[in-house]
Amino acid sequence: MTNLGPIQAPLPEALTTFLAACAAAIGAGHVSVSAVDLADWSLCTFPWSGHPLAVLSPGTAEEAVACLRLAGLHGCPLHPVSRGRSWGLGSRRPPRDAVILDLSRLNRIIDIDATSGTVRVEPGVTFSQLQDELTAREIPFHVPSFGGPPSASVLANALDRGEGSGAFGDRFGQLWDLDVGLTTGERLRTGYGRFENARLAPVHGRPVGPLIEGLFSQASFGCVLSGCLGLAPTAQHGCYIAFEIGLSDKLPAFVEAFTGLIRDRVVDYHDAFFWDGAKQIASAGIAADLTQPPPPRAYEEWLATISISANHAMILDCKKAIVIQTLLPFCSSFTIDEDGEPGSRNSGLRGFSDGGNVTSCYWAKPALPDGPLNPDRDRCGFLWLCPVIPLDGVALARMAQLTQAAARQFDIFIMAGAEAATERACHGYVSFAWDRDVPGADAKAMAAHAMLMEAFTREGFHPYRPTLPATAAAAPSQGDWAAVVRRLRHALDPAGVLATGRVADL
Repeated sequence: MTNLGPIQAPLPEALTTFLAACAAAIGAGHVSVSAVDLADWSLCTFPWSGHPLAVLSPGTAEEAVACLRLAGLHGCPLHPVSRGRSWGLGSRRPPRDAVILDLSRLNRIIDIDATSGTVRVEPGVTFSQLQDELTAREIPFHVPSFGGPPSASVLANALDRGEGSGAFGDRFGQLWDLDVGLTTGERLRTGYGRFENARLAPVHGRPVGPLIEGLFSQASFGCVLSGCLGLAPTAQHGCYIAFEIGLSDKLPAFVEAFTGLIRDRVVDYHDAFFWDGAKQIASAGIAADLTQPPPPRAYEEWLATISISANHAMILDCKKAIVIQTLLPFCSSFTIDEDGEPGSRNSGLRGFSDGGNVTSCYWAKPALPDGPLNPDRDRCGFLWLCPVIPLDGVALARMAQLTQAAARQFDIFIMAGAEAATERACHGYVSFAWDRDVPGADAKAMAAHAMLMEAFTREGFHPYRPTLPATAAAAPSQGDWAAVVRRLRHALDPAGVLATGRVADL
């Protein structure tokens, strides 16, 4: 029943029965309780107590539904994982002990509508796989780029409300018609795909009646087997403009001027990123490679990167001129990166994700390893906090102050940034980097994370994406939210076995 390798301690009888049933459904070679495999699936960028009990690797959506049904029937905890690249959020580890449902073999690009610019993908499809397919077929659309690894799952990132650059950067907002499997054995489509004539499924996501896609985002109600994603039109021309702002006290005036550009539709809100000096320094390399440490002030200075794109060079030039004229009075300097040749697909503005931000996970390590980077395998300490911040310079400066105070108190490297997510709010990116091989470093990092999370909560900067520690320590919700959500979860997952602990209050 198992893959090759030494077997861990004897399994409980109920789990053994469940795994035997799964082996009959998906093949014995795709069920593993190997100690080697489980150790690999236990790797994480921070200490965590949840462990994988076994690994199931279905090869089709039908096989995945069979595993879900069997989990509900046998009362076995099950934790779906698409690609396991959510480094700093939880990697592949389950919130609590559970069998892993590895969906990486479900890696089909099911359909591309080249006219409407939509694509249906399974959870195993990666950013690089999708972008390569769109490029090879010369389709004039792209999936908005992001800073994570190109080997990450497009669908999982959208369901977890990750975002990319540009007007289509709200990936979950561009996701519809989900194909969902439940632990009851039921399977449903949330959009027009549920009708016999499904002509509208790839072009419109909001059929008459209740919209239930939100129940399967950052939740444990069902397992999404595929989804339709709206792609961004690929512009011919683009550039990045980086503005050096200064210390956080300069942020209010700069952000106020920038919000005027959004209101005037010169730029889109997903076109703006704010970074502190720590993030800027880490993006260039790791601490061990610096010839000399930067002065403390360098870590606390802020910059903003504004991306601009257009299909006509004259429109791009006009936008550049307006942005520079508007923001120059509130910064010390700026630089322009023309971002490659016109029409080049090797560009972040046209969907190319190079994974460069993964290097920041290695900030405290003695050296970068040879070969592909894998922060789990390489014992990087890395952890996110993802607060929502009002799109207001005073609020952004307050986030900077709290972050810098935590870095000084715990003597740990913390990077902070934010992306304008709407006309009114930013998504904050606060990350902690340390070396897990240094004695005591884990405990110090987790203490700093807990303190800063509590400080953000007091400010009302609540999170928009979950990390395992933040979910476990979340304050109880007010009102009847938790009671209602529990009833919804019980209706869809009566046995309560799917990704338990993924949502606070559940």
